[in-house]
Amino acid sequence: MLRLEVYCDKGEAENVSGVLGKWGLQFYSEGVRGSERDVVKFTVLVPDFVINDVVEELMKSIDLRRGYSSITWSPVSGKSVKYANSVKSLKKFKRRWTLAAIEQLIENANSQAQVDPIQLTLGVVASIIALFGLINDSIVMIISAMLLSPILGPLYGFSLNIIMGKGRDALDAVYSILKLLGVIFVSALAVSAALKLVGAMPPHPTHEILLRGDSGIVYILLAIILGYAGIVAIVSRIPEILAGVSIAAALVPPTTVVGISLAMGWWDTFAGSLVLTVENVLGLLSGSLLGLYILNVSPRSYYEKRAAKIYAKRTMGVLALLMAILVLLELFA
Repeated sequence: MLRLEVYCDKGEAENVSGVLGKWGLQFYSEGVRGSERDVVKFTVLVPDFVINDVVEELMKSIDLRRGYSSITWSPVSGKSVKYANSVKSLKKFKRRWTLAAIEQLIENANSQAQVDPIQLTLGVVASIIALFGLINDSIVMIISAMLLSPILGPLYGFSLNIIMGKGRDALDAVYSILKLLGVIFVSALAVSAALKLVGAMPPHPTHEILLRGDSGIVYILLAIILGYAGIVAIVSRIPEILAGVSIAAALVPPTTVVGISLAMGWWDTFAGSLVLTVENVLGLLSGSLLGLYILNVSPRSYYEKRAAKIYAKRTMGVLALLMAILVLLELFA
């Protein structure tokens, strides 16, 4: 538990009481004599997993520029029935993320965000398997390709690093996503061109190819839901393969169709699959950020948390703008 002490002007005492009451925290207040004037002192026991949120609201309630105003907290030991009741109440709507848990999430994200030659090779293999499944209308082969694609790791790395305010690491994760999509596209393009030369490609798009050449607003919504579900699954320690298949389903087949249709000159399908791929990428990124935000994953330090929140909001703003442009294109195309 943490002992929180707040010193403020008498005129701000009501605001402080309101914040503490909102969080259901038991507190004591008393008037004390400061070096400059009489002030009000609040003493409250606060669970460590909500200290950042409570302090953030308290800083909006008092003017810390005054020399006699302050907010401090320190760890204490002991037992309190009122404190135990507060913890029980807060846990109903506040997931607890300890410092160790946050550090473990960051370590996992950074280790998975980087793609190595083996993962890129898996991307190539997944693309080729997906290609044969698409041109032969074989859903089994397409699903097999999804099982091989290592796309979830970089997506997880991007979203968590954004939430933590680590811009450089987030950009590295985006670069990894682009590299994976790039090798999938190039592989599909090269193999399709080779098969075309030997007459092994179908003269017209198959049913499975046409399905991935049709974009729409509904696919943006589905991608957001998939991104959210995938991140919630991996943070909740659900086996990665279960979450990764759904993510790969939104990226591997459409990206492969982009390469196939470009090699074959199916321009309508090429345009549709390219737009669908972009929609899915933006939707997955947005959904993954939304998932971590709802799970309340954030830095433990108040100042790091504040900076990360601004960074996340700006990123979400950019993603929202890009998706709005895509929605407008779908509506007026």
